[in-house]
Amino acid sequence: MGYLLGVPLMALLAILQSTVFGTFRLLDGAPDLVLIAVVSWGQTGRTREAMVFALLGGLFLDLLSGAPFGLTAIGLILVAFLVSRLEGRFWEANFLLPLGIMVAASVIYHADLFLATAASGRPVDLDIAITRVFLPSAVLDVLLALPAAQLALRAHEALFPPQVKVG
Repeated sequence: MGYLLGVPLMALLAILQSTVFGTFRLLDGAPDLVLIAVVSWGQTGRTREAMVFALLGGLFLDLLSGAPFGLTAIGLILVAFLVSRLEGRFWEANFLLPLGIMVAASVIYHADLFLATAASGRPVDLDIAITRVFLPSAVLDVLLALPAAQLALRAHEALFPPQVKVG
């Protein structure tokens, strides 16, 4: 059931991130909706689905951007893998945990994009990239992380209710 809703949702989020939310900028940074969704879903404990969503969401973003094909997908899969190491164990321990995880995920995701861009031969001014793109994007991602995590938790509860034993 998660895949039936998740795949179209990743396509929709990639389109919104590339179009509508691409205009809501803080300096040169914009919110990474697909990253936020992948991290939020991974925190619910559905890590395999989160990795599939990372692959598909990354490929959708790559289709809509000028980046080398597969670059965004690799960064998102790496983030989903690292979030999967928690396996949803610490989710209820602290309500601030999604914010910390989003900061780490944003660092990993943007570092991967910067390194891959530099490796492809394109010049990257690291000072400008960090101050004008990465930090503002990370701030926007963190601001959206808590509501996204709550939405993912509610969706998880609705789609996968706990099983009840009778007798």
